[in-house]
Amino acid sequence: MVIPTIHFHSEYSRIPLRIAKGHFATNHSHINYYIDMTYTKHRLAEARQAAQELVMKLNHSLIIDTVLCLDGTEVLGACLAEEMTAAGIRTTNEHNTMYVVTPEYTSAGQMIFRENTAHLIRNRRVLVLAASVTTGGTVQSAIQTIHYYGGACLGACSIFSCLEECAGIPITTIFRSEQLEGYMCLPASQCPLCKSGVKLDALVNSYGISSF
Repeated sequence: MVIPTIHFHSEYSRIPLRIAKGHFATNHSHINYYIDMTYTKHRLAEARQAAQELVMKLNHSLIIDTVLCLDGTEVLGACLAEEMTAAGIRTTNEHNTMYVVTPEYTSAGQMIFRENTAHLIRNRRVLVLAASVTTGGTVQSAIQTIHYYGGACLGACSIFSCLEECAGIPITTIFRSEQLEGYMCLPASQCPLCKSGVKLDALVNSYGISSF
């Protein structure tokens, strides 16, 4: 079964948010909206538009050395680094250009960096980029990983977020959960759809959707 999506347009954004209503399970929670970010993450023109909107909302006094990409946002991360540079956001890197990097994950889900990439975090000012922030668990893990490798996390960006900050770090986002009527993100034990006997439509994660 293919879950049909509709385009949600905000008066504040040029890019659409592709959504589907239903009963979905993530690794951490149950949600009633699936947000398909495939094209925003992988279509260059749309990723560039999203990057431009994020940069408009960012504090331009920030100094950013590295963009840490989560959830498959490498294309968006590259566009974001380019747009930040064009907007005059500074970097202290030796060659006056930002790094764009993604973490490796262990079998236990721990973020790590190898010797050849750890220096892109160590002593750098890092901006975390995620596709979506719901519970904040992944962003918080990223912040902890940055600190472990000797970097400083100065901010976080996302396409969609339920939170305004995570671990004291402000989240700059294009869409917020308040824009989706009745948006729900709760632990499975508190899910009203489960309590009402509504079956799950699909499992979702940062890679996409697997419907039943």
